[in-house]
Amino acid sequence: MAAMMPSMPSSKPGKIIFWIAGVLALSILLFLSGCSLVQNRFYYPLRGESRYTPQSLELAYEDVYFSSVDGARLHGWFIPAIGGTRGTVLHVHGNAGRLENHLDSVFWLPAEGYAVFTFDYRGYGLSEDRRPTPKALMEDTQAAIAYLRGRSEAATQKIFLLAQSLGGNNAIAALAHEKNSNIAGMALDSTFYSYKRIADDKMPGAGFFIGDRYSASQLIAELAPLPLFFLHGEQDAIIPWQHSQELYEIARSPKQIHILPGADHLQGLQNPGIRAALLEFFAQSP
Repeated sequence: MAAMMPSMPSSKPGKIIFWIAGVLALSILLFLSGCSLVQNRFYYPLRGESRYTPQSLELAYEDVYFSSVDGARLHGWFIPAIGGTRGTVLHVHGNAGRLENHLDSVFWLPAEGYAVFTFDYRGYGLSEDRRPTPKALMEDTQAAIAYLRGRSEAATQKIFLLAQSLGGNNAIAALAHEKNSNIAGMALDSTFYSYKRIADDKMPGAGFFIGDRYSASQLIAELAPLPLFFLHGEQDAIIPWQHSQELYEIARSPKQIHILPGADHLQGLQNPGIRAALLEFFAQSP
């Protein structure tokens, strides 16, 4: 009888493994692409030099350059108080534009005795053109706090934070991760609850692609006993006022909240009554 030829092993298991590996690789690629896409939707920077400056409002100011935690070069303005100084306000702005687009929120403070330091994150204005991320912007905010502590005229005064919109999450994360911040109080204007929550608000399901490690909701309780001042417009079409209300509920005392009827996004500080309430908050903070 003729010898029987040995049968060749089936190639099906190898094909299945190859197919599974391909599906996994594609899934990972799609997930990473989704993460990048969603994260980039948080940032709308404007590069270049601001044309509208404190000088446009007849305010003295100093161009400031300082380094972030990873060495990124950042740019800001230091606007001294007019007359006697009651304290210094670090302004942490929102996700769009550059310094000039946020100046109207703070230009009135120097006349009330508060110096202002406002800065652009990486990728914005004249700051170094590096990619913004939640971690990087938290570290940029930490660097701004550290810079203020190093200025003699600010180090001897109370330092307050005024953080708006996205800036609220940056500021909360900066203080929570820094632990010993020596900040007298913080005002949070139109801040969103968490990255996941606001992503899902804008595009249902998008929150799946982003983490909450640097989100306000995860960290705000850790700030106690830091005094907190919440502000939000009831007609905010960008970040619903409920975000601030829910943050207020999980924050610890001392805290206060102001939901302003008829106001849209970041319009609260145009209201004289809200300005007066904020000044009182600064004055009463230990």
